Amino acid sequence: MKLHSIDNVESFISTNRLAVLFISSPGCSVCQALLPRIEDMLQTHPQVELGYADASEVPEVTGKFLAFGAPTILVFAEGKEQIREGRFIRLEEFENRLEKLIAMTNY
Repeated sequence: MKLHSIDNVESFISTNRLAVLFISSPGCSVCQALLPRIEDMLQTHPQVELGYADASEVPEVTGKFLAFGAPTILVFAEGKEQIREGRFIRLEEFENRLEKLIAMTNY
């Protein structure tokens, strides 16, 4: 789900028990390659919702979440940040951390 304002981002985080926020920037080739892979990975985790925001469209997102590099991936459980990954993200490691979080929270 594309998030077009900081209010959308905050609402997305607060209304989903497990939320992955993907923050990208325009022209970021890593972002363009990684987002579809994250979407595919999350197909096997239906309890996790994915939202993404472009830092050029929603500039407040970088300051609010201290996401000064792209991509930045934040995982929230009941509104609290649990996982933070930035720039060079190893998908297998990220998925393992996410699965542990899912198991710990019983979602």
